Amino acid sequence: MIRERWMQSVRGGAITAGGIVVGLLVWEALVRFFKVPPYLLPAPSAIAVSMWRFRQSLLLDAWYTTYETVLGFALGAAIGFALAVLVVFSRVFERIVMPAAVLTQIVPKLAVAPLFVVWFGTGVAPKLAITALMAIFPVLLNCVAGLVTMDRRWLELFDSVSASRWQLFLKIQLPNSSPYIFAGLKLGMTLAVVGAIVGEWMGADHGLGNEMLIANSQLHTDLVFAALLVLSAIGLALFGVVALIEELTLPKYRRVSIVG
Repeated sequence: MIRERWMQSVRGGAITAGGIVVGLLVWEALVRFFKVPPYLLPAPSAIAVSMWRFRQSLLLDAWYTTYETVLGFALGAAIGFALAVLVVFSRVFERIVMPAAVLTQIVPKLAVAPLFVVWFGTGVAPKLAITALMAIFPVLLNCVAGLVTMDRRWLELFDSVSASRWQLFLKIQLPNSSPYIFAGLKLGMTLAVVGAIVGEWMGADHGLGNEMLIANSQLHTDLVFAALLVLSAIGLALFGVVALIEELTLPKYRRVSIVG
């Protein structure tokens, strides 16, 4: 059984890798055939050369962006979970928090990012604030969905033994909501990467977002693509970490789709 799953994973990975290679070859051929200017669309080979040439600065900027992403995500996830618990426990709080949470998603982050710079300065604080803001909503929404999804028979059982509200929460609601929580964490992690880049666009002297801005102003499109590839790798890696934790802690049949 384990061998079959391993072979399926290998075959799936080989198919994916093959598709990527074919896509890159087609991209390279089309750029060369139509003589597309490098500042419009660089060839994959040019992007690879740029990645190697600027590898030191890209690695350093990747470290800063990863740091901001992870820290901002942790802050946003903690706030989102705390708000979800309060929403489930209090109808009044639900009527206050949920509309405000929806409003934070309606307002474009690029519109409010300058305010964060004014409020928190130009250091790491505004980046963490924007990143946390991006992560809060999916975690909040999925946690609420998980906490309110409960078999009525559990309520009747706990009522019959006069269990407290907190006992019901700790022994039933929280364990049962863990698949939803992980779904929110995975979505929140991907959005946290976006939040970190938005924060760096608003004012930073390091990070991949800053690297992309400088390269774009100088029409070094190959470096912009190189930074995007590094950023994509960071996002996939962080998503994979959350997915791996889910894989190790939850049985497969308990996983759910992402809400939001």
